[in-house]
Amino acid sequence: MKSYVPNPVPCSNGGRYASIAEAAAQQNPQAVVEMLSQGHKAEYQDSDGNTALHYAVWFRLDSLLTPLLERGARPDIPNNSGECAIHWAANSSNVIALDAMTKANRALLSIRNHDGFTAFLLSAQSDNCPVMEWLYLKGVGLEEQDDCGRTALQWACHKGNKKTVQWLLSRSASIVHRDGEGMTALHHAVLQGHTLVLEMLMEVGAVHLLDVPDNAGKTPIELAMRQGKRPLVLAFRKCQVFNFLFGRPHIFQTNYAGLFVCCAVYNIIIFAFVIAPAIAARNPEAVLIWSMLMGLSLLLWVQCLFSDPGWLQRRTIHSQSQLLGDDPARAFDVQQPIESQMAHCDSILQHLTWTCDGEIPEVTKLELEQNKYNYQRHLLQEAQKRLKEGCGLRDPRSPALGESQPLIASNFIDGGSRQAQLDRATVALHERERAAVENLGHARVEHLLTQGAVEYLTLVNKGDFKKVCVICRTVRKFRSHHCNEQGRCVDRMDHHCPWIGNSVGLGNQRSFFSFISVLLAALLYFYYTVFLYAVDKVFPDISRGSLTSGCLGAELLPTLVLITAAFDAVWVYFVGMLVGRTTANMMVNLTAYEVLVRPSHVLRRFPKTRGAYWYLQGFGIRSALYNVIRFWTLDDSGDAVAFRRTQEVHGKPSHLMEEP
Repeated sequence: MKSYVPNPVPCSNGGRYASIAEAAAQQNPQAVVEMLSQGHKAEYQDSDGNTALHYAVWFRLDSLLTPLLERGARPDIPNNSGECAIHWAANSSNVIALDAMTKANRALLSIRNHDGFTAFLLSAQSDNCPVMEWLYLKGVGLEEQDDCGRTALQWACHKGNKKTVQWLLSRSASIVHRDGEGMTALHHAVLQGHTLVLEMLMEVGAVHLLDVPDNAGKTPIELAMRQGKRPLVLAFRKCQVFNFLFGRPHIFQTNYAGLFVCCAVYNIIIFAFVIAPAIAARNPEAVLIWSMLMGLSLLLWVQCLFSDPGWLQRRTIHSQSQLLGDDPARAFDVQQPIESQMAHCDSILQHLTWTCDGEIPEVTKLELEQNKYNYQRHLLQEAQKRLKEGCGLRDPRSPALGESQPLIASNFIDGGSRQAQLDRATVALHERERAAVENLGHARVEHLLTQGAVEYLTLVNKGDFKKVCVICRTVRKFRSHHCNEQGRCVDRMDHHCPWIGNSVGLGNQRSFFSFISVLLAALLYFYYTVFLYAVDKVFPDISRGSLTSGCLGAELLPTLVLITAAFDAVWVYFVGMLVGRTTANMMVNLTAYEVLVRPSHVLRRFPKTRGAYWYLQGFGIRSALYNVIRFWTLDDSGDAVAFRRTQEVHGKPSHLMEEP
């Protein structure tokens, strides 16, 4: 029940506030503390239903948290929109407030608003994966559902929040789960046309869900066809064909890598069957040199494709084949949507028990147990709805492999009113959830500690997210960057190259530069062979009149060579620019990412970053030679000094200019 202060209260600092909530809304902590000392209740609400705690967590008035909580401020008081201070703290990324408000009871982190949204679900909708990682380590369930049965992954796919989708997949959030309409995360991504999100889902096994219908009988492919998204339908069909032939939805991660292979093969065919036979007699060395250059460039391309660019951590996004089963469509029953999914959880647990010889990680067992509680909550809601409609109260049970786990135990059914039975069942479920949150949080932390992630855990607990990557679960190096295409952090990342289907970083920068240099040489030498072809073949044919005889066959081959030469001119320009850019960056010790984004450490080194060639400030032959040597020896020992990490830029402390 809302409480209001009837009259404005004068404060010693000259302010007059109608309530303690208004003082907090005006960001006046002194007035709040003074009003608390005068005996005003901390849970007073303003006209919007907000308490002082709402405003304290939103405006990051952390000094007010302890006084308010000690005076009885409750983080579970909803405002007129049904949002508690917990939700506001999550929306403002205030993990200090979240920790202070829920330290005694972590189950408060899963408190819901009027739509059934928790702090975890709200963070997924706003693409706030750092806060989601903090909540995850406190024991919040990955599969929390709103009142419509939608999970965080489904909301992130619906919104197109790529980072959050990547984070959720790195924690194995289920792509199999169905909401109240029978839709998977794949359905939601298709409805909104989020292509990059769809590619992420395909990576972990969603290709097996393309023919899985929702409650209305619509599969993701049918939804795409109804919306006229033909390129998407073709991409889905291609994924299905490749998955059938090769066991994976694609050959290369990007289409550009396949396009490069096609272009290379086309050039080889033209050279081998048209140019080489015409010039081999007089210029055999030209045939040999071009063949060696093209062969070497392809070998270097393969090396770049499979090389380690400098990953900071092992891959965290894995296939979900164990969740899919043999037939994902059979894991869901339209008539019993909740019960069937609970049964699927039990079948997964049993399958893991068989495959792991009974040695299932404790975290996995707790995850599946907590997931069942999410379904049980919906069973309780269904029972409440049936009771209100006068349909009677049935006994919702999990039909999982003969293991009947009653949601409403028999001792609840024997006595008391039906509403009282549901109330007691709700209390019992809350107690189970509270214990599950505590146990799962401890298990997740212990799992990370066994992997040596002490520094990472310390930074996440403090909310210092700029120094960590929550997807890779690693502490950032100051020149590292998270590659969204690969889903991993790369040390001294230069860029993600779609033509090699890999990132370019400290680990493969030499092979990449060698590849583009040799490729440029092969392209340029191709024009020399075209010149020889014209001298040895075309011009003599013209002098004999064979090309002017009107015969199409005689003109076809020279025309193909001419078209190929014109087409390769585009490649010469592109690869030449790439070689020039990489060489320039090499000489000034910068990466393409740093030149484009200009992160904080670059601003410390280059105070002036305006103009096209700002990175050439202080350029010298001696320093350029030194940087080239460091590039080829993979020496990054002088980076800290070169980028003057301890200095300030334009009067701003260095800790205010962290990596984005």
